[in-house]
Amino acid sequence: MGFRVAGIPGSLAAEVRRTLRSPQYGHPAHRETATGYGPCRLCLRTFVEGVDERILFTYQPFGDPGSVPAPGPVFIHATPCDRYEAPGFPPDLRR
Repeated sequence: MGFRVAGIPGSLAAEVRRTLRSPQYGHPAHRETATGYGPCRLCLRTFVEGVDERILFTYQPFGDPGSVPAPGPVFIHATPCDRYEAPGFPPDLRR
């Protein structure tokens, strides 16, 4: 059995960038220069510490009515990036 690795929906990331709020909860999002390496939950690339700007927000990955709520903090690049949808495991996450 195989598995698929993909970033969060691009529309969700665009809404966070536009409103600086969690689209699912309305909590304020926080923008900062990266102090850790990530990864960005959209492109699945790691951040360059001290260089990349990132946004922290609350995200619930499971939307099924029967799923247990598991919201948590995630980061995305503050500037647009492309959603990871390639076959295989993201290269930046291999290390």
